[in-house]
Amino acid sequence: MSTTETWNDPNRCPFCDEVLASPGAGFVAHIESRSECADAFGRWRDRIGDDVAGGWSG
Repeated sequence: MSTTETWNDPNRCPFCDEVLASPGAGFVAHIESRSECADAFGRWRDRIGDDVAGGWSG
């Protein structure tokens, strides 16, 4: 796992630092295949959910 959750490179997963096929769909495919990254993304999303006006649609 990455030591930080700051997404410095959109071509790498911010949770494990693995190279992504693409920043958008590649990230989605990555978290669908890597449960530890999906869990980390879920925790991150829970933390910032209230920061997004109107909720999170994605």
